[in-house]
Amino acid sequence: MKKSYQKAHQRKEGVNYKHDLGQHFLYDEALLSALVKSTGVTGQDKVLEIGPGSGMLTYQLCKEAAQVTAVEVDEDVLPFLRMKTQEFDNLTIVVGDIRKQPIRELCAPLGEDFYVIANIPYNITTPILDLLWESGLSIRQLSLMVQKEVADKLLALPGDSAYGLLSARCRYYAEPELEAVVPAEAFTPPPKVDSAFIHLRMRREPVAPVANEKLLMRMMRDGFNHRRKTLTNALKGTVDSEKLLAAMEAEGLKPTARAEELSVESWIALANACAV
Repeated sequence: MKKSYQKAHQRKEGVNYKHDLGQHFLYDEALLSALVKSTGVTGQDKVLEIGPGSGMLTYQLCKEAAQVTAVEVDEDVLPFLRMKTQEFDNLTIVVGDIRKQPIRELCAPLGEDFYVIANIPYNITTPILDLLWESGLSIRQLSLMVQKEVADKLLALPGDSAYGLLSARCRYYAEPELEAVVPAEAFTPPPKVDSAFIHLRMRREPVAPVANEKLLMRMMRDGFNHRRKTLTNALKGTVDSEKLLAAMEAEGLKPTARAEELSVESWIALANACAV
């Protein structure tokens, strides 16, 4: 993607940007159009947009998609959102916090294999990812504008300094791909850090069969919550130590291995062995 960016507009539409909602809007139409096209959305696809704000991204989505459902928590931006998208009849606006909505009922009109595209407030990125990953909905792809640091974590591999629980969970549920880094000055108001637009292509099945997903997730959380400890120490109260050590040996892992050394496949193998 061509990396030239229009300087952000200052209060272009009279919107009162709310710091507590983490609002940072993009007004560069060429950039927004390019980002939407990068998602692969076509005229046959349906989209859930989270946090449409004043409607700049929504406008581009409505041009490309068959149907868009946009969920906005800030009632003060609704007049701007409705004005920007008034020419479209393929848009449904839902007012409320996505985290408090009955997610299955909300997404029912979108059917199966739909997209989620959003410029998510940075302070709720992880809760929204957890909500979508654990929803069981038939989502084809998440395409999200996130803080660059979060994108680094989502893209990280075992052994990388950024690799952690978010990285492992992401690789379990999806295949991540970086589309573009967007500088802070492209937003209104500009955040303190750069952002990144990232695609998470959702997996139809886990990378390997999973015997007990709850145990797997608990092991991951406990392992990364005590990342300075060896796995055997971090998971002492979680699983049987003898089973864990035997599974680690079978995976070719040293007894001193730590959470950040394990791929998703290794986590699954250990969890399956400990679930017996």
